[in-house]
Amino acid sequence: MSIYAYLSFAGAMFFLALSPGPGLAAIVSRTLSAGQAAGFRMVVGVVLVDFLFLALAMAGLSAVATLMGPFFMLVKYAAAGYLVWLGIKAWRTAGALVMAVKDEAASGHRDVMLGALVTLGNPKAIIFYSALLPTFFDVAHMDLTAFVICCLIIAPVMFAVCGGYILAANRSRLLFQDRARKRLLDRGIGSVLMGSGILVATR
Repeated sequence: MSIYAYLSFAGAMFFLALSPGPGLAAIVSRTLSAGQAAGFRMVVGVVLVDFLFLALAMAGLSAVATLMGPFFMLVKYAAAGYLVWLGIKAWRTAGALVMAVKDEAASGHRDVMLGALVTLGNPKAIIFYSALLPTFFDVAHMDLTAFVICCLIIAPVMFAVCGGYILAANRSRLLFQDRARKRLLDRGIGSVLMGSGILVATR
């Protein structure tokens, strides 16, 4: 595999990460409501599932998306339901200035799971990788080394792009420290989260 193929793959991943969608909206909203650590934990979940989808695409298993349709539907609705629940929670606690630090720390694994669920509930991602890889690589000759290199491309690209959104969202969050402005922010966050849940469920 040539260096140019990997660079082209990195460019494609960069533009994929930049493209707006319910997953990115959920990451930004979660950052605004719980801080940048929560946003980055969600990206971990997204990246882990991207690794899985890459492996399936390399193995020529894009048909799994069709064969496991009911499973993907179940995961998609679970992710959508959780996003809507987070949105409702943001509305109910709008304006609260005291952060439940212990609860936030305990929910760390739930942020990773949410990022994974939102991505796993989108079987089109497998199709994307299945269509993308042959554009740059001879898939039949991709081995473990190629898989590792692709993973080493996916992870930093996703963290760099999503990290930019997360850091910007966290800076915006710090501007809403008084109760009245925070109430407006929380309700906006809740609306975006619920909207993201609806988008996940209907895509």
